[in-house]
Amino acid sequence: SDKASKAVPGTSVHAVENLIDLLDEHRGVLLTSSYEFPGRYARWSLGFVDPPLEVSGTGQKCTIRALNSRGTVLLPAVIGAMNKLYDEGVLEDVTVTDVEQSGSGDASLESLPSRVDVKVVPPP
Repeated sequence: SDKASKAVPGTSVHAVENLIDLLDEHRGVLLTSSYEFPGRYARWSLGFVDPPLEVSGTGQKCTIRALNSRGTVLLPAVIGAMNKLYDEGVLEDVTVTDVEQSGSGDASLESLPSRVDVKVVPPP
């Protein structure tokens, strides 16, 4: 969006325009609804940039990957949840990849998980 046409700082319009600009060069999302019905539905916007995790998948396979240090902090909890789903028979495979295995070369990050790949048990 055009920097000269920015809305008043501190307003939701300004925040959304800032987010749109950031999304040109950063990962993230902007969800917005302009539908309004008095007493029932209101307009809304929700968005963020630089998420900590990326979730992608196709078919029975899914990958959850840490995108930054915040994601590295969250990933052990995600791995724990995936291992629980494995124990319960929901997942047929859980594979954790450490930063070292993914080729970062940073020795201080050797033991930190960087991603978890899972495969869902197919429906009967």
